[in-house]
Amino acid sequence: MPFEDSGFLASEAPWISQIRDQYRAWFGFVSKVNKFAMSVLLRKVPKVPEELYIATLYARAVTMYQGAVLLAERGMAAESRTLVRGCAETAIALGCTRRDKLFAEKLDDDHDKHRIALANDLLNLPADDPNLSAEQRASLKQLIADVSAQYSSPRPLRINWAAASSAAGMTDLYLTVYRQTSSDASHVSLRALERHLVTDASEKIIGFQLRPFPEETIDTLSSSIAALLHATEAKLLGLDDTDKDDAALLVLIREWGTLVEASEGSQ
Repeated sequence: MPFEDSGFLASEAPWISQIRDQYRAWFGFVSKVNKFAMSVLLRKVPKVPEELYIATLYARAVTMYQGAVLLAERGMAAESRTLVRGCAETAIALGCTRRDKLFAEKLDDDHDKHRIALANDLLNLPADDPNLSAEQRASLKQLIADVSAQYSSPRPLRINWAAASSAAGMTDLYLTVYRQTSSDASHVSLRALERHLVTDASEKIIGFQLRPFPEETIDTLSSSIAALLHATEAKLLGLDDTDKDDAALLVLIREWGTLVEASEGSQ
């Protein structure tokens, strides 16, 4: 099945090996970062609630990183960058949890705010909508009342990720990765939709396209690396016996910087 028949689900996907060959150095470094992250993730089972929270956040960051890489090697730029954004958000949450023992409560607040918002969305359906019975409406109203009763106004509140990134010491990650991948990938935006447009030299739209985007590979992989390295630094923060890990992480950060400089110099 060629691309024209099945898109990115095509069984014949020669562009995958082409992308990996073209960006061999980057994929090699991606594997190196992943191996280190896996060693940190699976080293020991967390025994206290705080470390369990940290471990689950770090597991999410690592697997999102891995998913982003799998999509990037297929030229699925928007899809990969959507996972990169999730990885960056998780890194910020991890950093906040490590520095602020009360941040877990903010995650609970965010969850309850989402439950209330979802219930209100359903209640906004027309009264005669057959998909929502009177009993279900009553149950949703009770849910809103019960959850709201647990908080003093104006809580529960959604998490402000800009403020969270500052608290986590990750404003740089928020501005360069989280915001960037939000606007050009994860949200339905003009920047995201531009990938499917063909324009001429004057930027006039002259057609439609559906194809892999290997030209975005370096930026996408670099962004994913940034997110996971931030998450790893937060995971190790404040723990005992991490001197070797801290040193290994510093080596990776420096190697990443060298790779970025080499890529910029070749462009």
